[in-house]
Amino acid sequence: MVKVDDIGRAGLSDDEAAQRLRRDGPNRLPQLRRRTLPVIALAVFTQPMFLLLLATSAVYGLIGSLSDALVLLVSVAVVATISIVQEHRTERVLESLKELSSPRSRVLRAGRVLRIASQDLVRGDRLLIHEGDRLACDATLVEAHSLQLDESMLTGESVPVAKAALDGVQATATDAHRVHAGTLVVQGDGVAIVHATGAHTALGRIGGSLAQIEPRPSRVQAELKQVVARIALFATLICVAAAVLYAARQGSWVEGLLVGLTLAMAIIPEEFAVVWTVLMALGAWRLAQRGVLTRQAQAIEALGTTTVLCVDKTGTLTRNQMELLALATPQAQVALTGGAVADRRFAELLDSAALASVANGLEPMDRAIFRLRDRGDTTVATGADPLELAQRESVAPGHPYLANSWRRRDGGGSLLAVKGAPDAVLGLCAVEPEAAAQVAAQADRLAQQGLRVLGVARADWLTAPAPSAGSPPLRWLGLIGFLDPLRDDVPQAIEQCRQAGIRVVMITGDAAQTARTIARLAGLDAGGDAAAVVTGPELAAMSDAALDDAVRTAAVYARVTPAQKLRIVRALQRAGAVVAMTGDGVNDAAALRAADIGVAMGERGTDVAREAAALVLQTDSFAALVAAVRMGRRIFGNLKHSVAYLLAVHVPIIGVSLMPVLFGGPVLLLPLHVVFLELIIDPACSLVFEAEPEPGDCMTQPPRPARVRLIASATVGQALAVGGLGLLGVAAIQLAGRALGLPAPWLRLGALASVIVANLAMLSWFRAGAAGALVARPINRTFLWLLIGICAASAAVLLIGPLSAAFGLPDDARLRAATLVLALVAGWAGWRLRAPAAPAPQASAV
Repeated sequence: MVKVDDIGRAGLSDDEAAQRLRRDGPNRLPQLRRRTLPVIALAVFTQPMFLLLLATSAVYGLIGSLSDALVLLVSVAVVATISIVQEHRTERVLESLKELSSPRSRVLRAGRVLRIASQDLVRGDRLLIHEGDRLACDATLVEAHSLQLDESMLTGESVPVAKAALDGVQATATDAHRVHAGTLVVQGDGVAIVHATGAHTALGRIGGSLAQIEPRPSRVQAELKQVVARIALFATLICVAAAVLYAARQGSWVEGLLVGLTLAMAIIPEEFAVVWTVLMALGAWRLAQRGVLTRQAQAIEALGTTTVLCVDKTGTLTRNQMELLALATPQAQVALTGGAVADRRFAELLDSAALASVANGLEPMDRAIFRLRDRGDTTVATGADPLELAQRESVAPGHPYLANSWRRRDGGGSLLAVKGAPDAVLGLCAVEPEAAAQVAAQADRLAQQGLRVLGVARADWLTAPAPSAGSPPLRWLGLIGFLDPLRDDVPQAIEQCRQAGIRVVMITGDAAQTARTIARLAGLDAGGDAAAVVTGPELAAMSDAALDDAVRTAAVYARVTPAQKLRIVRALQRAGAVVAMTGDGVNDAAALRAADIGVAMGERGTDVAREAAALVLQTDSFAALVAAVRMGRRIFGNLKHSVAYLLAVHVPIIGVSLMPVLFGGPVLLLPLHVVFLELIIDPACSLVFEAEPEPGDCMTQPPRPARVRLIASATVGQALAVGGLGLLGVAAIQLAGRALGLPAPWLRLGALASVIVANLAMLSWFRAGAAGALVARPINRTFLWLLIGICAASAAVLLIGPLSAAFGLPDDARLRAATLVLALVAGWAGWRLRAPAAPAPQASAV
């Protein structure tokens, strides 16, 4: 352990620290220029769909129709609240980066050891580092004792990195002498001089890159906004023309304004905002039941278009937990899988490896050794008296092994256990050249399997003084091989992705051979071809054009830096791919934010990864990711049918509203009628279609091409045709009513009832999708509840006198009831047409 007396300098004085803190500022990560809630709200309410809704509400208020104005304002408030809350959450990305820094740090100032807030660290502070610390600054080591750091959050490398102190002879420090903010001390302790804080740290630079990256909007969301803007322009022109024409014909500008407002209510596509919000919100709720949290709702739909899934190895494909999978002595070798226990042939090898490790430490390979040893009875007896640690020589540059010297408490002898790089440990042993060559070949074979290989040696003395690793000869015992194992559900999930036409690419900071092994076990398309694995140095030498060519075929990227991950994602996007990026560390955050869909791991992921991502897998399960893809495809299909229904259902409404303008006669649909119809259309276009299941071949079809539009010409044509048929039916009823000489209240009743029936028929049609009425659909409970709601609302309007008067309907209960029965029968028939026939009973065998 580091003692104050051993440090050599008293550290900064309190005055020096205060001056530097005032000059450099607090040790905080970069701050985004956060948008306040009023700014976010202003951006939401300046969107075209909200402006039109607000303008319509204002006009209703001016003409005294406060109820209609209130209905529109409430709907605007609900949709706007959802949008504002969602955007406000994205402002928290950099805030979560702060939580990776240790909230308190120990420093030496004026000869005193102080525990201060990490934000008060300054350049020049002497930082005391201990096992388990999460570092809050970048610093240069001046003392190190068996110091190893987990830098996987910055580099993606799953193996802890040994650090050494700057000895004063070297002119400049290298990365072996530096520690970084956000990294974890897994073993040892030391003293370091702080040289960078806040935005100047490596972690701060990652935060800066996040601040410059804007998330890409969903293609469907952008398309819906474009359609809304076009329809809004069309609605404005039509409404003004209709109001002027009707006022000129009838000589009443009030009635002309009423016609114009009714048309505006009929044409303004406020349902597009509703259907988008509801389908995304309920899709997020369904995914949450499967362990997938949604931070950006539009990512659910966009996930259905994914063509490339970029996967981080450590903690994503693998468990981020080293396992001891191979033991090899000069006489035998064994591969340990599925929780196997080592037999007695390897007892001395495993026991000596444990003696050369740190018990109850954080170093993952040491923990793996003790887990394997504790699973079986393989411990070699070392005497009746317990051992005590006498000396430890830590791993350091030029000294790639750890040596623990032990002595018995009764002074009856001592032993030395060493583990480390095979060639270094072998050099401490008295081994014949032929035997050394065999060991080297054995180590190479294990390394080619992607294992992290260490050598183990031991020496026993009868004398009490504890020897050191430099006291040969040692006795060579063998090799031990480690691997961060694959998650059990990964191969099946990757195969499902392949069937769905999604290409999976692994991007990792680990060595190429390790990456290739994991790719082979997972079933990725590396195929053992070295050309399919691109390393970080190779990538650094590539131009953007060369990288654009490489990303079309490469399945594995190894030894890559965070900046290179971001570069790979952008190259794939330039190639036309829709990229989903999964990850769990700080090193993944920038790529997660830049990808079309960022997917963070929830169990092992950092806060910054979760906040930068659009989706979070709570259980780190690939099965949940496949469920998210399925949900994305289902949502797009249902959204497409819903939009087509919306286009079709407005055709008869617009037609009935224009009849008085084109052919004269009374106003058939009042604004209150349109509001009533909207109360039917809104749940129909959102809740009913959201509840529709995906087709059986959903996950065997290739991803939807990015160029395919939600509202294609064919979709518009089909919607107008179906809506035109509905309009013909409504017009036929109006012609019959006028031929019979019915007064205006009866014509209004016929118009409202026939539009409701046409609405239900079109809803049934578009539920069936491309097959139309030729294919029966399963019973949709939401559709059934909608029918019940329509029945109840229609009964209230037709049978309650004051409501009938407000709706301008005739005061004749018998005819109103007959019209209601007709609408209900037609609605039931349309629903029944979609329900599948009951299966025929099968004879039972006796």
